[in-house]
Amino acid sequence: MNTEITIHPKLQHCGITTGNLDAMLEWYGKVLGLFVHNRVKAPAGSPFKNVAFATNDEVNHRLSFFEAPDVSIDNERERHARVQHIAFEYESLDDLLGTYVRLKKLAMDPLWAADQFFQTAIYYEDPDGNIIELNTNNFANDWTVTEQLRALPPQVHINVDPEKMFAARKAGASPSELQERAVAGEFTPATSYALHTTRW
Repeated sequence: MNTEITIHPKLQHCGITTGNLDAMLEWYGKVLGLFVHNRVKAPAGSPFKNVAFATNDEVNHRLSFFEAPDVSIDNERERHARVQHIAFEYESLDDLLGTYVRLKKLAMDPLWAADQFFQTAIYYEDPDGNIIELNTNNFANDWTVTEQLRALPPQVHINVDPEKMFAARKAGASPSELQERAVAGEFTPATSYALHTTRW
């Protein structure tokens, strides 16, 4: 038993408080393929009504949802300390762009998309206004991505239109070519993302 050196545990799950449990579970099911392993009543005396334990992989739960009847959405959350976003990683750019198209068919549009050099990311807002990032690495392995992040210059994030990226990929551009073209500004959105109107 080690009592001197810091052990590095893995991040396993996040807990989210909501007043809208059914809508949240439906949204996360559509976006992430999240399924509920168990939904239970909270213990007597708890501030919560129900708790749902959900995952989209082999771990027993990645997200736990705590339903509190009197909870309301904080429309000024950008001015308050909070969790800014939760991110989920795809294995490939094709998986990320394919998910964008699938969600668009469900009338679920992103808030923002960007090539951040070390990764490409698309951001969505859940029914309670929480920001969910969907991303994929732009380099072959985690070690390379980490080195690219360490060397990241300021202001390297480039807004992109995932629709344009999807079209270019369908036309035969490789993922590395897409990243080069994104950095060159080829996939800039026709209109700027209205980030100031969201709960960033």
